[in-house]
Amino acid sequence: MIGADLSNPVSTLEEGKGFGLGDRYCATNGDEYIFVQADGAISANDVVIISEAYQADQIDTTNSAGALGDRVGVAPAAFADDDYGWVQVKGTCSINVATGAAANTKLNTTATAGRVDDDATAGAETIHGLYTTGAESSNVAAGILLGDPHIDATL
Repeated sequence: MIGADLSNPVSTLEEGKGFGLGDRYCATNGDEYIFVQADGAISANDVVIISEAYQADQIDTTNSAGALGDRVGVAPAAFADDDYGWVQVKGTCSINVATGAAANTKLNTTATAGRVDDDATAGAETIHGLYTTGAESSNVAAGILLGDPHIDATL
């Protein structure tokens, strides 16, 4: 899409111009993004849960509880509360993880907003379609593979 700036969330939308909530964008490398509005501040590389109204919030065990099937994405840039912008849902990227997340594992929610882990803590939700492919460094995992992730089973 012409005009899609993946790294620059905006605070307002121009009526009848630009993008609408839920619009999808496919980059030339095959990565896919969804246009959302932030429901609270979001840091770059945070994992977010996306509501049916395309509101994105830092994922944690509280907002993922009972959210089976809700979409999950990754914020490529920081959002202020109520900003509009793109979150990635397919392709490879870096994400914020808890210390010790291993390579080649399925990830689950944690009590820390925006971060996921492979610790399989009871009560956390697994995230189908979100897998590590590289080891983590300083709480950021590189080479994450996104396959249109969504909230899956409660552990």
